[in-house]
Amino acid sequence: MSNKLKIGVLVLVVLCGGSVVFASQTVFEGASPTFSFVNYLHVGGGEAFIEDEMAVLLDVSYGFRLSPSLSLGAFIAVNPLSNFAHADLGLSIANTDAAYALMSGMEMLFTFSPDSLVHPIIRLAVGGISVGYLEDVDGKEGYDVAFSHRSAFASVSAGLEMNITTHMQLALRGGWRFAANKEVMGISQYGLSGPEISLYARFVWETAINKQ
Repeated sequence: MSNKLKIGVLVLVVLCGGSVVFASQTVFEGASPTFSFVNYLHVGGGEAFIEDEMAVLLDVSYGFRLSPSLSLGAFIAVNPLSNFAHADLGLSIANTDAAYALMSGMEMLFTFSPDSLVHPIIRLAVGGISVGYLEDVDGKEGYDVAFSHRSAFASVSAGLEMNITTHMQLALRGGWRFAANKEVMGISQYGLSGPEISLYARFVWETAINKQ
């Protein structure tokens, strides 16, 4: 396992620890509920294979389980594309320091045999990708300005998910993404497209709204 993937997995563990509180947030106390819905929070980390290099991939999504087999939500994910101040990631995908790719949009999750301990899952995602870099314009510590341009993004992936508890699943998923990026910062047109792999945790809980 590369150092970049280890960093992604460490961030995943930290996020999982902070997110587990959601699993116990089931209902509001009071009268019998008149409306309820099932939420999910997904936190993951992995790697994307971009122009013969492997970049850390971190992603978070939140949405609703429409049925035991279908969920719909919104996602955000990020790939660093070069080194940052005080962070030598060993990346030279972009020829500009502090470069990044930020993806966001909607996702659909298809879960097959969700009651089985281990079951297959398919994810479809569509949205946009912002490719740019951060710049320090005032000479002080930290970045001040972000320059980026946005284009279309889509991905499809499949994997296996394991039920850990009623409220938590762990999964490994791999797939392909398409990025309609222009040639920028030494990255070729569509150069951010390619395979990706992700290890993630999903937390599921029910929220009930009671009568006033």
